[in-house]
Amino acid sequence: MIILMGLPLAVCGQAALPLWTQDTYRERSFPAAEWYTGFVRDRLKAGADVGRALKTLERDAQSQLAEGIVVTIEGSTQVESASAQRQGSSSGGGGGSSEYITSHYKQAVRTATQAKTVKTDVRSHYDPASGYLYAFASVRRADLAAFYRRQIGVELGKVETALAVAEQLVAAGKKMSARRKCVEAEETLEGIAFEQSLLTAVDAEAGDDALQTARSNSLLQTVGQRLIDLEQSTFVYVDCKFEYRGYKDDAFSSDPGIICDIVKQALSENECSVTDNRDEADYELALAASTTQRSDGKGQYGIISYYANVKGTLYNRLTRKKTVDFSILNDPDAYAAGRSAEDAATKAFKLPALTEKVLEKVLPKIKN
Repeated sequence: MIILMGLPLAVCGQAALPLWTQDTYRERSFPAAEWYTGFVRDRLKAGADVGRALKTLERDAQSQLAEGIVVTIEGSTQVESASAQRQGSSSGGGGGSSEYITSHYKQAVRTATQAKTVKTDVRSHYDPASGYLYAFASVRRADLAAFYRRQIGVELGKVETALAVAEQLVAAGKKMSARRKCVEAEETLEGIAFEQSLLTAVDAEAGDDALQTARSNSLLQTVGQRLIDLEQSTFVYVDCKFEYRGYKDDAFSSDPGIICDIVKQALSENECSVTDNRDEADYELALAASTTQRSDGKGQYGIISYYANVKGTLYNRLTRKKTVDFSILNDPDAYAAGRSAEDAATKAFKLPALTEKVLEKVLPKIKN
């Protein structure tokens, strides 16, 4: 009688847990051939908020589901290799390789977690009697495959749009902006390649048509060629002269040409090509340098110091408009002291702060 009376209580206790918490139920109702699943169980920590703990566990279940997809792509051998190398890196050997593989694996998991946007069913439950939390995530392979097919098409469309915008920017004389658009397109194509791997993982029968292989390969080739064509394709013609301001302010008797060479080098380091042919230039940069005496060395401390001055204009040959007109005159960041007037002025023209001020005026317009 005692045993029989206890049976209903046991049955009720078992029924309190959702069926999906049982291994046999999940294996029967969510066969691996049709579903990706993730199941996580954990005990509630003392003082923890149940709602927040369940949300965390739901994310863990989704990550476990995503890892199931990624393992299919990477292969169990590579995943085991990553695990082994992670353990080995703590002793000082093979750390670089381990870091690379682990990083790639984590990136793959993050990408695969897009599954949560396609009818992923996420359930969670807290059992106060045992103190355990449960979470379960599931998604049909067919739904996931359809999602990745759509994503590949959408992303390829973005690449085509970026290339079209790049052409318009080139026509408008904005070659650097065009190159940045092509770089964005290249990064998008890298993401598409992984989405194609994901589609192959969830649908082994996905062929070239579903993967849109020909379209993506063609775009990859086009983007690569555009990047080559646009590499330092913005040509700048630099016209320099030296202005004399009067006896005490003139540190040089002839044009030293210092600022001109420095600015040309700086432009080359910022994706520009400096040209001596005015006709092939996209922009003309006119610079006029001068000096101003700051101290003549006759004062209490006997210091000779000079300001390095630069006036300039930037002309867009395509639009036939002046885009920048600037003057750096007696700037507190552009002076230096020296043993002589020429020595002080030379040091002033070589100050990085002066070059930066010139670039701040012209580069935004060139790179626009």
